[in-house]
Amino acid sequence: MSAPSRTYLYISDLFKPLPYSFSEILEAWEEDRMKPFELVRDFVEEELGEIRDARLYGAYLDLKTMTAVIEYMVDFRGECRRGTYGVKIVHARDLKRAIMEYYEAERTGKLIK
Repeated sequence: MSAPSRTYLYISDLFKPLPYSFSEILEAWEEDRMKPFELVRDFVEEELGEIRDARLYGAYLDLKTMTAVIEYMVDFRGECRRGTYGVKIVHARDLKRAIMEYYEAERTGKLIK
C-alpha cells in the first residue's frame, strides 16, 4: 500500500508537515495565488523572522495525481540576518518525485507564473 499524500512546507532543506489538505491548498490557490502563502506565513516567520515581502515564483499542479508544488520568494529580516529565501508548499504522495516534476516543469517553461 502506498503512502498517503500529505502537505509540507519545504524550508531550510527540511520538510515540515502542515495541517492542510490538497483541496484546501487548491481552494486557496483558486481564490488568490498568494493565499496559500498566507496559510503558511506563521510557519515561515517562525523559521526566518519578519516577512517583508513575498511573491509567487512558480507553481506545478497535477490534479490527476493530487500533486502541488508552489514556490514563493520571501524577503525577510530575522535576528542577525536578512535576505531573500525560496519556500515551497508541497502536497504529494512522493515528495522527491513532486520536487523533480516541479524542476522539470521549470526547466521546460511549464511552471505556472
